[in-house]
Amino acid sequence: MKINIEQVESSIAEELDKPLKAALKRHGYPVHESLRLRLSLLNADGRKKRSNAVAQAWAPEKSEPAQFWLEPFAVAESAPVSEVAARAETLPPSGEPSAKASPDATGESLNVHPAEAELLRALDRAESTPGWSFVSLKKFRDEILPVENIPYLRSDVERQNALRYAIDNRLILRKPVPNPKSPQFPVTSIRLNRLMPKVQAVLGQPRKDLDFHPIHIKGEPLSAIILRERR
Repeated sequence: MKINIEQVESSIAEELDKPLKAALKRHGYPVHESLRLRLSLLNADGRKKRSNAVAQAWAPEKSEPAQFWLEPFAVAESAPVSEVAARAETLPPSGEPSAKASPDATGESLNVHPAEAELLRALDRAESTPGWSFVSLKKFRDEILPVENIPYLRSDVERQNALRYAIDNRLILRKPVPNPKSPQFPVTSIRLNRLMPKVQAVLGQPRKDLDFHPIHIKGEPLSAIILRERR
């Protein structure tokens, strides 16, 4: 049976978890028990290796990097390694926030990682920019996010992964729009999916009631009137 990339990542992270936490503690960075080490093996261009690729697909002798980070157990168990938005090339001190539970209008707690929340808030600010009819995905990723200086999202790889995670989970919606400068090449725009409870919780907006509620009208049922008229 061949071992794949995902199995190697999990095995290495498990072996390094305790030694790394011990080393961090010795240097004044105690790590809470709710956090565990995660590992992602990358291609030479910084992209994530396919989880189902054979273990030999990663070649350190070719200077292919590996990315380590700490994340809460809840986040790690609810999403695959390749789609976690909370990636970090540097390990944060224990005093830095990890995951927060943001209550929605119904009182239900939604697990939102600080990086994920800041990403959504950054897009909310971009959408509110005076004179902008839309927010370009490329401009947001390559120009706006880098100057936001969001912890866990300092590198191009981290920003790409976070955006992909938010788009795959429909927290952010994409749409092609006409390019004012080159009409033949449409621009991909992005916007917050403000109907999602997690987005509403992050932005502090009241949750909208999207359920169908029938309206009760006094008098006999419409079906009875139709039947009577047919006789």
